[in-house]
Amino acid sequence: MPSPFPGERTQNVKIRHMRRSSFLSLSAALLWPLAAYASDVDVPELGVRLSTVPDGVTQPQVTQRPPGYHAVIQYGLAKLEIFREDDPAPPGSDVADPRYRALLDRRYRGNVESKAVGAPTSLGGHSAWTVVDAREDSSADLTHYTCLSYVIVDQHLYRLAVTADGSPGRPPQFDTLVKALSRVSFEQVQRPSHG
Repeated sequence: MPSPFPGERTQNVKIRHMRRSSFLSLSAALLWPLAAYASDVDVPELGVRLSTVPDGVTQPQVTQRPPGYHAVIQYGLAKLEIFREDDPAPPGSDVADPRYRALLDRRYRGNVESKAVGAPTSLGGHSAWTVVDAREDSSADLTHYTCLSYVIVDQHLYRLAVTADGSPGRPPQFDTLVKALSRVSFEQVQRPSHG
């Protein structure tokens, strides 16, 4: 049925085009600061690369802590900890198995248990198990936020955890590090030779 108003079809097309170009301009303006201040962070001792992390993230502090290597990256109120076990995971280990996760909960005693909670995810193209948790600390009037992932890469277990304390809400740096964690890639481990 033809429109009773001449030129209405042309006007609607122009409005849709204006909305689309305004949205693209706004998106570019909002995302440009992220692109301008983003870089990669390499942790060769653990074989990990984080892509497009924001400016202001500290350089990884890497320590050897038997039975593996540990790296800590700070971003404002949030902290990312990555641990890689040196010994291969036992044959048949699977982070989707609740019995294996119960073993990991005992080994890495922390505030978050993964045995009965969480969901299967993917990190760097590998099957992972991720738990997101928020716990209130009424004595300090804070909420402790955690995003914990376990993944086995080349037979080695990785434990990756983003944590932050916030009041009254979740610090934006927590979300930024979780997003960076979702873009993690795993590479060959490179460690300085001694001697």
